[in-house]
Amino acid sequence: GGMGYAGYIRIPRAEGAEPGTMRLTMNDGPQGYNGYTDPTVGKGTQFPDLVAVAASFDPKVASAFGKAIAEEFRNKSCNVLLGPDVEVVRVPAAGRSFESLTGEDPFLGSVLGAAYVGEVHRHGIIATAKHWLDNEQEKHRQELDVTVGSRAQHEIYMPP
Repeated sequence: GGMGYAGYIRIPRAEGAEPGTMRLTMNDGPQGYNGYTDPTVGKGTQFPDLVAVAASFDPKVASAFGKAIAEEFRNKSCNVLLGPDVEVVRVPAAGRSFESLTGEDPFLGSVLGAAYVGEVHRHGIIATAKHWLDNEQEKHRQELDVTVGSRAQHEIYMPP
């Protein structure tokens, strides 16, 4: 169990390696564990989209959400969460809006992201924030050349 479509990385025990090394099992599930392969197909909770958490404007909601997802990941023997999605939503119809914990407000995203990731980490799961900079367009995303001015980059996409 614990292996989603994102696969896993087996950490071989090299000669002289420290005891206790473990394999990393990843799953692309910012809204919950996604069971793409047997034996977990259809056995995950479909949590609300992260933009619903953003709409709460409440770090306690983000923390509780992160805790619930972390518990499910632990129950599925998965220790790396590929999420949350933290890009700023600039074009609502661009294809990623539903999975953003930031919504349109980078400050809100920094507060909610810290609460969510902190809770995931407290439960022993590695959280991997994704789609952070200039990556909110889904259509033709492999072919785009995104140009953002320095001021906009620092004031909108990289809040303090």
